[in-house]
Amino acid sequence: MSQSDSSSDKTCDVCVWVFKTSETMVQSIGDIFGQGYQLITPFLRTVIEVMPGTGGSNGNGKVQKEIAKKSKELGTPKNGKSIVANLPFNRNFVRLAGISGALAVGLGAYGAHVIMIKENIPEGQKHSFRTANMYHFIGTFGLVASSLSRFPILSGALMAIGTTVFCGACYYHGLTGDTSANKFAPFGGTTLIAAWLSLVL
Repeated sequence: MSQSDSSSDKTCDVCVWVFKTSETMVQSIGDIFGQGYQLITPFLRTVIEVMPGTGGSNGNGKVQKEIAKKSKELGTPKNGKSIVANLPFNRNFVRLAGISGALAVGLGAYGAHVIMIKENIPEGQKHSFRTANMYHFIGTFGLVASSLSRFPILSGALMAIGTTVFCGACYYHGLTGDTSANKFAPFGGTTLIAAWLSLVL
């Protein structure tokens, strides 16, 4: 095989990895927006139903009574301002997701331009790095989802710990070739599973 063919194969491998990672990110973003749509739809329906001239109540007093009634049914504030006000939203996990996402992009770029192009690095080591970076992105979006869960501190803590332990072990192997940290990966993976299941609560 010529050097140009070998270089072309490496480029294709990187392209496939970028495509798979991007596909996972897009799917995660879609899930997050889908959850947001489900949360905001009842509030919008309430506003439309009570607006004058839309088949709802007429007059300010009647509008307020209708909002209060719908608020009680949906668990929204009595002033009818926003359904989001009663969500257990945790901004700190969104901030952590921002830091995690930036780190994931940086490590992904380093892997693509350094780790993946070195011929002396075993394929298993490269695979560990790719796996770490993919789950790093998934865990980052999980942190955003955790901020909208019923128990954000529980979900966010499990998500952060699981991502750190699992991805940390895989990154370590991918960067150094040392497999001694691989024994911690199953614990991180189990914690991530628990984190995603906690969103169901």
